[in-house]
Amino acid sequence: MMTSETSRERKMIITKPREPIKVLIADDHELTCLGLKILISQQPHCQVVGIAVNGQQAINLAKSCQPDVIILDIQMPVLDGHSAAIQIKQFDPYILIIAYSSLPKLPMEKNNQSIAFDLYCSKDISSQALINAIDDLGKLAQSDKHQSRRVG
Repeated sequence: MMTSETSRERKMIITKPREPIKVLIADDHELTCLGLKILISQQPHCQVVGIAVNGQQAINLAKSCQPDVIILDIQMPVLDGHSAAIQIKQFDPYILIIAYSSLPKLPMEKNNQSIAFDLYCSKDISSQALINAIDDLGKLAQSDKHQSRRVG
């Protein structure tokens, strides 16, 4: 006997699974990179797409890996984090960048280079707070990229 709710009337709501947040890590300390990679890789919604040990490598990997979020140390060899962030924002303003530093406060450069960073996190931040920051910025980056594709 058929009820008023037949199988053809039932509709399944299909939601597209969320794409993993692509994260690039840039820090000149090997143990910091390894720890961040392990932490981020354990999150089902995150994927580490590259590790850079200096600012120039961060720029090159940002171009090739197209991350949603970059965790970028400020003090690095070859090219510092400030300079790398500015160059990355020039070729892809939708990549969101976390300034990740042991400095107690983000130094203000005379050219206001800190604008290239979307968020500042001290290296003594809790693991969960960093994951929350990556998640929030990742969702925002993916949404912004999606909107720019629809418009442009």
